[in-house]
Amino acid sequence: MTAPRALAVVVAAALAAPACGAGAGGSTAPRRPIALVLPAVDGGEVDLAALRGQVVVLHVFAVWSLEATGDVPQLTEAAARDGVEVVGLALDPEGYQVIAPWRRALGVRYLLTTADAAVRAGDSPLGALPVVPTTLVLDRRGVVVRRFDRALADGELARTLDEVLAAR
Repeated sequence: MTAPRALAVVVAAALAAPACGAGAGGSTAPRRPIALVLPAVDGGEVDLAALRGQVVVLHVFAVWSLEATGDVPQLTEAAARDGVEVVGLALDPEGYQVIAPWRRALGVRYLLTTADAAVRAGDSPLGALPVVPTTLVLDRRGVVVRRFDRALADGELARTLDEVLAAR
């Protein structure tokens, strides 16, 4: 690949990446709330705007991902905290057919939603989701304040939530 072509590929990838920050350690996000309505696994919809006032953990996963499944204990602990709502966003195109048995096997009790075509294509406010799992933490205003494009390290979500819940 020529140097100009390589540079063009890097620039295109950077422009296609979501504006809410890098994944390795998470980072500060732009100051606009995420507006997104997701189909709930059990029927109906989950409107992220309706969850404002709480800290929201949006965990993007697929049932086949061992790393995403490994995040479930931290997500379950987070869901038990006051002022925190955990929403799982399954990318599995088969939907309820594969998510329901996965949920039962793991005892998942937090909200589960499914990705629509726009989310899967990267055409939603979440932008591209090239890594499974991806975890986004939204503050009480609905603004993404941390993003992890990888499995969560032990205790990482609890520490992040402590910081976000302490911020006023």
